[in-house]
Amino acid sequence: MEPDVRRTAPGRLPERVYWFRRAVVLIALALVIALVMWLVSLAGGSRSGTPTTSNAAPPTTQTSSPPASLEATALPGPASSSASASASLEPSASAATTSAPPAGCDPAVLTLTLTGPGIVKAGTTAQFTVTVTNSGSDSCTFAFDSRFSFTIVSGTDEIWSTSDCAQWAPTGTHALAAGAAATWQTTWDRHRSQATCKVVPSTLGSGTYVANARYTGAATAQLIMLLTA
Repeated sequence: MEPDVRRTAPGRLPERVYWFRRAVVLIALALVIALVMWLVSLAGGSRSGTPTTSNAAPPTTQTSSPPASLEATALPGPASSSASASASLEPSASAATTSAPPAGCDPAVLTLTLTGPGIVKAGTTAQFTVTVTNSGSDSCTFAFDSRFSFTIVSGTDEIWSTSDCAQWAPTGTHALAAGAAATWQTTWDRHRSQATCKVVPSTLGSGTYVANARYTGAATAQLIMLLTA
């Protein structure tokens, strides 16, 4: 007996080939579906995992109240604005302290100098200049007052003095910076002075006379003169 050999029609592949191809197509289709589902799940997971704070407004602008410093510095109304303007015009304590006059000069820091002629001829006058210098390192206030005197003597005999007439004495208060000076000038006509702003009519004789500028507590300034006929 001849074996049962199944033959296919000419040009037709065996049936098992067709089944194999169908299986491959089904597997490929299943893989595609699975891939699509996986991609969809990834897309959905990506959307659900997006941080919600990325699009939210900053917490301080939504839930926080204004800081205390901002409330304290709120713009004032018309009334408070005028009050603050008037307050700003008032001098501060530091400005008042700066504008206050300096303390009185310590006599120990005052230096007196006296200039005038060395020779005074008969019939002429002698002009003197007294300079009071602040030799200290700080500013101070100096006053020509009763502590100052100007005299001319001959030996122990007092010839002329500002104490005999208030009009002859210097006056005035001076604010002296360190190294600054106040000056005063006077003229003497070779006569002896008396109280109540009077002078002796007769002129003085020739000889040596000494002019003295004094301020209580400071060193005296002197000038020696020679009166000639």
